[in-house]
Amino acid sequence: MPLFEGLGSGGEKTAVVIDLGAAYTKCGFAGETGPRFIIPSEIKHAGSQEAVRVVQYNINTEELYSILKEFIHLLYFRHLLVNPRDRRVVIIESILCPSHFRETLSRVFFKHFEVPSVLFAPSHLMSVMTLGIQSALVMDCGYTETLVLPESFHSK
Repeated sequence: MPLFEGLGSGGEKTAVVIDLGAAYTKCGFAGETGPRFIIPSEIKHAGSQEAVRVVQYNINTEELYSILKEFIHLLYFRHLLVNPRDRRVVIIESILCPSHFRETLSRVFFKHFEVPSVLFAPSHLMSVMTLGIQSALVMDCGYTETLVLPESFHSK
């Protein structure tokens, strides 16, 4: 590795941040002021013209695995243009996300893309962290649901 590659960031590459939504997915890199890409949360299978939604909770695990694998591949190799093995991943998720969806998504990242680590961060917490305040009422208006949650940080 040349010396200049490790000077700016201490040798550690920034994490990939992905927010999978029912209608749109936002993705980019940690430390940036906003997402690099906002794309529809759907994929088109090669055999059909119909788009398949990525965020589905009521389908079997193997079909969900296949859909997520194809969609994450699209994110990394068409939009972000980075090697998944080189970067940690932060997934911004709803607190109402079912555990089977989270487990299937984890399996896609670890088994298929071999990422070094995955962090699941609640969306309401991430929106308050950047403000530097002690408490807030967070309203998250999404495509299929709206959540209103109180958030409070206590320093000791």
